[in-house]
Amino acid sequence: MNNVQALQKLLTGTGLPFRMANDTLAAIPYGGKNISSYQVVVQKISDLYIIYTNLTETLPGKIDETKYKYLLQQNDHYDAVKIGMSADDNIVYLRADVYKTAITTALLKRIIEQVANVANIIGGDLK
Repeated sequence: MNNVQALQKLLTGTGLPFRMANDTLAAIPYGGKNISSYQVVVQKISDLYIIYTNLTETLPGKIDETKYKYLLQQNDHYDAVKIGMSADDNIVYLRADVYKTAITTALLKRIIEQVANVANIIGGDLK
């Protein structure tokens, strides 16, 4: 099975709406109580699935140096999802990495939902 078939098959099994951007990248639209519209992205890189959302983009103007301690402390509250920052441009993101050999449709759905829910929680906390 090639990349697009594998990723598309996994995502189809979750029952979540999604859009394939290319054979290794898909976006799942979300909206919640604290953030009206954002995306959870699933990217397949080699034998790894990366599930993430860009918090800097999702919460424009709400994340700066004064929020870094709070964001790092949130890593203590969630199992699969962790908060990080890119070295190049200081973009803050929620991310979970899962090896292809460990991924199941149920696990992928759980992680996508956790990324979405945590983003929404953080959005509420940073009002």
